[in-house]
Amino acid sequence: MQNERDYAIILRMIEHCTRIEEIRERLGNSFEAFAADSVYEDAINMNIFQIGELSNQLSSEFKKNNPEVPWHRIYGIRNVIAHAYVIVDKRTIWETVEKDIPAFRDRLEVFLKPYAEQIVLDPNGREN
Repeated sequence: MQNERDYAIILRMIEHCTRIEEIRERLGNSFEAFAADSVYEDAINMNIFQIGELSNQLSSEFKKNNPEVPWHRIYGIRNVIAHAYVIVDKRTIWETVEKDIPAFRDRLEVFLKPYAEQIVLDPNGREN
């Protein structure tokens, strides 16, 4: 990890991926449940929006060093949700939630490993 700011952003992105998983568990893990419930849709869209927004805050160096992640597409879906909300395709969002978010979360966790190995905790669990 290049710097602590990128580390903090990655942690927040993982948090939004986790929220998406929790929403799916709570409100029904099916496209039909998602498509029929505007609250479900809004909750999922807001977390995807936040992931996209955060991706744009990562350092250029971090994104350049990790070109296998489609950073431009991640921010692009944020723009679709933000600016073309009435035409957001529910099926596309659901496929993102079902396929892309779990894989993306796994990739984000890999990014944290080198940084986590550098952290030294005191006996109370705080960073030294």
